[in-house]
Amino acid sequence: MTDEQQNDNNQNITLEKLQADLDQALNGWKRTAADFENYKKRKEAENKELVEFASEVTVAKLLPTLDTLEQALKHLPEYRNAGEPEVLNPDFEKQYRNWQAGVDGTIKQLDKVLGELGVKKIEALGNKFDPNFHEAVREVAGDEDQVVVEELQTGFELNGKIIRPSQVVISKKR
Repeated sequence: MTDEQQNDNNQNITLEKLQADLDQALNGWKRTAADFENYKKRKEAENKELVEFASEVTVAKLLPTLDTLEQALKHLPEYRNAGEPEVLNPDFEKQYRNWQAGVDGTIKQLDKVLGELGVKKIEALGNKFDPNFHEAVREVAGDEDQVVVEELQTGFELNGKIIRPSQVVISKKR
């Protein structure tokens, strides 16, 4: 074999080795890409399952309060005697106070459940207006500037994120 033939033979072997190495690397890359796609699909399925589980837990915790509210509405005191619309219910005031106490208790129960779920009420009344926590819907004359004087709708925070700002009325210095 001549030197030229030997060189061609060595080049063919080197070329074949390079091709084999390239094929091996390409196949490894394809396997890795497929593994990554499978990983992403598994993670998406796990995240979806986690969100569904969290929703189930939340609903399960809120249902007893909903049941209590429905019972409260069924027992709303009547101002007039049933069957006798012209006669006032003499026990209305006492019944109404008891009913109101029950509704207040239900609200406390709901606040407790929300707290267990990590939901916090945003304290607004009397505080300085903060656009990160409050949404000013009206201004009224006052002694100080930018103080919350009335809360129209409670704001809530969950895991450090504002899920609903408080709707407030703020003072404007005269």
